[in-house]
Amino acid sequence: MKRLLILAAAGMLAMAALAAPQPHIANPISEKLQIAWLEHQWTQAAASANRPVLDDLLDDQFFEILPGNVRRTRHDLLTAPPLPAGGSQVLEDVHVQILGNVAVVTGINRYTPAAGYTPIEYRFTDVFLKREAGWRIVTARMRHKEAGGV
Repeated sequence: MKRLLILAAAGMLAMAALAAPQPHIANPISEKLQIAWLEHQWTQAAASANRPVLDDLLDDQFFEILPGNVRRTRHDLLTAPPLPAGGSQVLEDVHVQILGNVAVVTGINRYTPAAGYTPIEYRFTDVFLKREAGWRIVTARMRHKEAGGV
């Protein structure tokens, strides 16, 4: 009986703690979901050359390194054409880690350049920085999946 009372009291305390507003504690789950959503939004905006969305997501200091050590800047992405018909980018195995005002996203980008082409898988690592206006992408790195980690 004593054990049951202790468990009931512990359960009530836990529920009260979860229900109490805690404005000073960030919600890491919602921030992880937000970053994952921004990652997918970026992928779609890049594929369709949606410049307003890219402008909102990419930090002024943004740069990206592609296979072969090709470097692209924010300007390069903002002026890039959309993928040809049938081209696509699909993200898989996306993982988000938040470290204060920095978020690191890793995963697989399944890229199809155009209709009729075989998809190519890339491993990616993207870094977001939390600015006053929200999360911004500051750097990105992609490598062929077979090449190992990023």
